[in-house]
Amino acid sequence: MGFSIQWVLAGRRTPAVGQREYASVRTKHVRFLQDEVAAIDVKGKVVHTRSQRLPYDRLVIALGAELAPDLVPGLADAAYNLCDMGSIVQFREALRGIDRGSVLIAVSSVPFKCPPAPYEYALLVDDILRKRGVRESVRVVVSTPEPHPMPVAGKAVGEQFVALLKERGIEFLPGHKPKAVDVARRTVAYENGVELTFGLFAAMPPHRAPKVVRDAGLVDASGFVPVDLGAFRTAHDGVLVVGDAASLKLPNGNPHPKAGVFAEAQARAVASALRAEIAGGTAVPYDGKGVCFVDAGNELAAAAEADLLGPGGPRIVLRPPSSEGLEGKRRFERERFAKWFGG
Repeated sequence: MGFSIQWVLAGRRTPAVGQREYASVRTKHVRFLQDEVAAIDVKGKVVHTRSQRLPYDRLVIALGAELAPDLVPGLADAAYNLCDMGSIVQFREALRGIDRGSVLIAVSSVPFKCPPAPYEYALLVDDILRKRGVRESVRVVVSTPEPHPMPVAGKAVGEQFVALLKERGIEFLPGHKPKAVDVARRTVAYENGVELTFGLFAAMPPHRAPKVVRDAGLVDASGFVPVDLGAFRTAHDGVLVVGDAASLKLPNGNPHPKAGVFAEAQARAVASALRAEIAGGTAVPYDGKGVCFVDAGNELAAAAEADLLGPGGPRIVLRPPSSEGLEGKRRFERERFAKWFGG
């Protein structure tokens, strides 16, 4: 599960605790095939895997986003990848060894999955360094191309995040998009002319739709698949896309955030719509509601409650960090493991 990465960084669990076998997703009336998609033929309505050919009447693509650190020169060699479990384990070990200098956390480009993630990582880094007693001698910096954290939530919520970072002594640099990384000099050059030196560097790498989706001709200039909000249909007959591979616009014209809780809700809405279309009945529409939890370190988490499509929306409320928030995140995970994998 993706959000367990933060707990691995914090040293609260091993990677294996957040893993489940694909075989356990078998369920009634569903044939599970563990294979790699090699090509999608939208004209012929066929999916080619490494082992077989699968014709379809309707195709739901939920392949997520591909990480593309190579799009920023030097990034792959210099930065720990905040979206990769193996890299997070290495970052955790590096944090156990640093006692002076700086830790830089950078957002490479937008959009990226889990909008609060870079700020969550910064708070966890702060917590780790404080527990080691070296925080006063280590500078922690977060940079992002965004004007403020979580732009979809509005300026007020962004200011809440900034205040939380400031309270922990974490420097926040908005409007900073990395242009290149000099591995030897340990510097990041930004498009705005700023250059930062780092001791440890971790980044949210650029995201795009997976290669097999791009090769199928499904993406637009955004690098993702344009779909209509609600039905999640593409311009190609019978092809729907949910989750991080999709490019969605909210009613106010702003991008729909990429997060697991919304991918889950989108999949549920699409399944309901297809069932109604095939078997009859009423479909349950996508409501754009969801909760994500921002781990703030010190055994606390802040719940971010979102209503993206309600009147006057999008509306996102960020609750103060609390032990109840952290328990909410644990409960969220337990419920998904039980529902999807049987425990």
